[in-house]
Amino acid sequence: MTDLLQQEITTKLSRYQKDYQEYTKCLIRGIQIPINGRPEELVRQIFIHFLIKESRLFPDIINIAVEANNHDIEIYKKQNNDDFKPHQYPLIIVEVKREGVNLKNHYNQIQRYLKNACCYLGILYNYHEIIAFNRKNDHFEIHPFKSLKDIQALILKINNNDYDDDLLEFKKAQNGNFDSFAYLISRYGNYTTNTVVFKVKQQQAEIEGYFFNMQGNKVYYDVCGKDSKKQSSFESQDFEKLISITY
Repeated sequence: MTDLLQQEITTKLSRYQKDYQEYTKCLIRGIQIPINGRPEELVRQIFIHFLIKESRLFPDIINIAVEANNHDIEIYKKQNNDDFKPHQYPLIIVEVKREGVNLKNHYNQIQRYLKNACCYLGILYNYHEIIAFNRKNDHFEIHPFKSLKDIQALILKINNNDYDDDLLEFKKAQNGNFDSFAYLISRYGNYTTNTVVFKVKQQQAEIEGYFFNMQGNKVYYDVCGKDSKKQSSFESQDFEKLISITY
């Protein structure tokens, strides 16, 4: 371990002794991490410390997942409306390596992760090097970054207007706009990934559905938890309002 990394660990990570072992606490998982013999984990903790303590992105702009879907770190756009939290793919997947590892040996790994997770931005990080991957369909643009602050700038520049635009459509559908509802179910209601809760006229109870499809002015859907091969349906003019779309 270089003196520079040791200095960062000493000054940035909260450390404590327990049972003759030195630990730090993961700022995301809240679990204790033994410091000795975990060089890759220490690099990850330095990266997490930057995101939470230095970047000013968390928790207002991003959410962070650690050891999710076999990825070291996943960064997500913060969803601020509890009623509109559909499934989302990560903004960035971060793969960390212990200090001194040749990152070129892991290009295929991060590229595979990005393709499988439908994610377009990836980071390889070994404390001394930061390599950014931008997926363009079937090929990748690869750029070295000078510092972790470049990642902060990248996140702020990412075009996430799709979610913001859809949130506006969601609010319209909540107020009874059927065209907005039709758009949202075409985007978020085709599978069981998301649950769509809505109301129709002349029916007091809310409906939870998925597997939506439209045929003319008629909306077909499966009722959540209902074991039936026949889809339920309603006419567009009977739509009252959208309640929520959640993962």
